[in-house]
Amino acid sequence: MVPSRCSLLLIISLLLAACYDDPHKKYALTPPEADRGQGEQSLTFGDAVVRYLRGGSEENEFLLTVDFEPGGSTPNMETIGDVEALLVILRDFPSVTIVIEGHTDSEGEPEKNQRLSQWRAEWVKNFLVDRGIESERVVAEGFGDTVPIADNSTPHGQEKNRRLVVRVEKGGAEPVKVQRGMVPEQRGSGTSGEQLSRD
Repeated sequence: MVPSRCSLLLIISLLLAACYDDPHKKYALTPPEADRGQGEQSLTFGDAVVRYLRGGSEENEFLLTVDFEPGGSTPNMETIGDVEALLVILRDFPSVTIVIEGHTDSEGEPEKNQRLSQWRAEWVKNFLVDRGIESERVVAEGFGDTVPIADNSTPHGQEKNRRLVVRVEKGGAEPVKVQRGMVPEQRGSGTSGEQLSRD
């Protein structure tokens, strides 16, 4: 049975619509209000950042969840969803500038921890710059183990201290263009650096 012209046009339209439907939305244009009692923790990374940029929050620092190889600066690429969301946000809000902070636990030598935290922050910056974000809009800064947020004497505390933080320096208001599904294919980004004994 030969499909009719109308049927073919309908199929083509549905296929095109599917291509432009982003199944992995990076943020909501109007982030939902946080659940009562949970605060910002109930929002995704992207929604929390956009909420701040649009004046809905005073918190300008956001935890960037990325899993790196132990002692190295190469991440598991399956865990960079927050970085991809950050890329889309920086494209949509072109006046925004940020600082990427790298932090480690206190295990190992302080100098190595500082270098490792710097490499990881630079990996995020390079990922963004390689995909079109102006270099001057992103600063990468490694703090090593100098700014702990938890007890380094416990494994749980060490895990919390090994982190990346995005600090928004300026920008906000309304996005100039909402780009859904516009994250390019992955390429090798960042400075791999040497392998260290601990992360």
